[in-house]
Amino acid sequence: MEVGRERSTALPVTVRLITTNPLLGELFKHFLEQRSAIELQVADLSRLAEPSALRLLDIGSLCPERLAEGVERLPAQAPIALINAPPELALTWVARYPGIRGVFSPQTSREQLLRGLDVLLAGQDWLSRPLMAYLVQRLRALQRPSSDMLTLREREILYLVGRGLSNAAIGRALCLSPHTVKSHMHNLLRKTGSANRAEAALRFHAGLPESP
Repeated sequence: MEVGRERSTALPVTVRLITTNPLLGELFKHFLEQRSAIELQVADLSRLAEPSALRLLDIGSLCPERLAEGVERLPAQAPIALINAPPELALTWVARYPGIRGVFSPQTSREQLLRGLDVLLAGQDWLSRPLMAYLVQRLRALQRPSSDMLTLREREILYLVGRGLSNAAIGRALCLSPHTVKSHMHNLLRKTGSANRAEAALRFHAGLPESP
């Protein structure tokens, strides 16, 4: 018998599930209430633009045309994750909308779902290796931002982001405060025209040799 982990005592965070499947919404809500500090709001597309720490889009139950219109109206930095997304469909949406930070397929386990939500709510990305490989190939086709527009510190931070380090780990490695690292990341996203830290690192590392 599976032993569930204890419910977190952390402050609750609001996540909105956009779906037309009420049964899925109830199952999600019950599961997350038992296993995490996430407060799930189940809604339809009319509430997509309302503020939320993370928006989960049940892509299989939603009208693609209406969903696309809604996503295009969201701010570039609004975090989005797809659920019940087959690989081919996920690839199309991730390529089109950089704000999509995570993808959960129909085969995603409950433990993977919990871990992925934790990662996304921490400001990181939750994408499969095939999706990341596709993004690397796509970004290599784009012009890499000139290193002249980035300071030495910014290049150091992008290098460490590309190695998978969190802001806290980068701060420890470079003897910087978390606030300073966050400020550098904000400037990097602006300078590189990237939607998130993963895209900024991929743009910078595209075409660069591996560090020994």
